[in-house]
Parts: sequence; structure tokens; C-alpha cells
Amino acid sequence: MTSSSSSMSAPVARQSVEVAVGLLVPPVLLGILVARALADGLTQMGLASEQIFAGDRLPTLHMPHISPDTAAPATEV
Repeated sequence: MTSSSSSMSAPVARQSVEVAVGLLVPPVLLGILVARALADGLTQMGLASEQIFAGDRLPTLHMPHISPDTAAPATEV
């Protein structure tokens, strides 16, 4: 009687594993897609901030002109 119960549990166990794998595949794939979209978004944000800090979008600062005769001479050490 024990041989028939062990032979019946093997297909049930295999089927439960297949069902578990089948239920876990969509969340894993969705997680991969979300991670890829997040990485692309962060890359785009990094490129935009790089342009800002590179000076492409910064305002021009008007510095007063200093003539060479009024500038303090550099001291040599």
C-alpha cells in the first residue's frame, strides 16, 4: 500500500511545482520590465542634469571689468 501512495504523490508534487513556477513567472518578468524602465528614466534624468551643470542652461553672469592698472600685483614666494 505504501508503494501506491508514493507513486501518487510524485505527480502531484511535480504538478504543484509547475503551478508555482507558472505563478511566479509573470511577477518576475514585470519586475524586470520595471527595473529596465527605472534605469532608463534615471539615465535620462542624469543626462538632463549633466546638461544643466555643464552650463548649457545656466544664465550668463556679468562680471565687472577690471583694468590691468588697478589690479593688485601678484606676489612671488
